[in-house]
Amino acid sequence: MGKQDLSKIIARIEKLEKAVFESSRAKKEKEKTQPPSVRDIDFSLNERAFVKRYAASKSGPKKLVLLLVYLARGEVGKNIQLSEIRKHWDKMKTKQLLGKFNRFYPNEAKTRGFVDSKQYGFYSLTKEWKNVL
Repeated sequence: MGKQDLSKIIARIEKLEKAVFESSRAKKEKEKTQPPSVRDIDFSLNERAFVKRYAASKSGPKKLVLLLVYLARGEVGKNIQLSEIRKHWDKMKTKQLLGKFNRFYPNEAKTRGFVDSKQYGFYSLTKEWKNVL
């Protein structure tokens, strides 16, 4: 085996390593950047795990919408009382989950079209809630 054969083998190995490791690195990056789709939502999780997975990095109004999604199980038009939403929110006040509740959140979510309120103190999802993800 000569030097030329050895250099060809090394070149082939480097080419294979580049192909294998760069494709796996690109796949990991793609998984990180793609948000979950609506059909990927797992309602079998407990509420804390659900919030940590889907709402942790969102703004306050989006967190409210995702908590409402959990309570309504994604059903558009199902009325949930604000006091019920607040009760569940208060269980997850930690900084890593939802933080402090603000009465501005339901109003902003309604302004953005994610939720609707046909009756005072009750909120329901609209079809636009899917854009929160």
